[in-house]
Amino acid sequence: MKLSKITLKTHQFEAIKTFYGELLGLPVLEDSSSPLSFQAGSTILSFTESSPKESPYYHIAFAIPTNKFQEAKKWVMEKGISLVSSEGSDEFLFENWNATALYFYDPGHNLIEFIAHHTINNATDEPFGSKHLLYISEIGLPVDDVPEAVSMLSDAFQLNKWSGDGLQFAAVGDAEGLFIVVNKQRPWFPDNRVPATFDTAVTFEGTDSPTLLLQNGLYQLKSTSS
Repeated sequence: MKLSKITLKTHQFEAIKTFYGELLGLPVLEDSSSPLSFQAGSTILSFTESSPKESPYYHIAFAIPTNKFQEAKKWVMEKGISLVSSEGSDEFLFENWNATALYFYDPGHNLIEFIAHHTINNATDEPFGSKHLLYISEIGLPVDDVPEAVSMLSDAFQLNKWSGDGLQFAAVGDAEGLFIVVNKQRPWFPDNRVPATFDTAVTFEGTDSPTLLLQNGLYQLKSTSS
């Protein structure tokens, strides 16, 4: 599954613009007051401004080349970005996924992940840089009822659970693109922060389909062939 566009909300509009556009070096596609959009490899990452009373936060993951994890870690740290640690480690090997990941926060306190899937043949000999943020591979979707959400994704898009118990956690899709469906009372890994639900719009490649609304309409998910 390939995620084409993800639209999130932020209460830190100018800081987000500087972080992604200047610090991480993503090309800016739209630079209006709202939305603000970046080209993250093959995915468009877009932000709209939230109300002053709202402080939305999300979890997203960027795919990086399978052989560039250590270079990516050095690249992030050299930009002055602090990594999230758990039990004394800031590198996380997911053996059942055959993947390695690191985490940090953006100015909106979104939990950002760089993940190298070692089952995907995307190695490169080039020095790591912003162009090696290949695409967004995960978007977190906290919900009230994980089995119900997984069933709705299956019915609407013929997507299957790729990993997880399916009760409190389900990664739906495949290694290239995953909806991380979690019970909204289950803390995120690795920072143990309890998720919250905010407006999220996702377009992904597939057959043309009507928009699926999850979590009382907060999540708008659409598959398109173009």
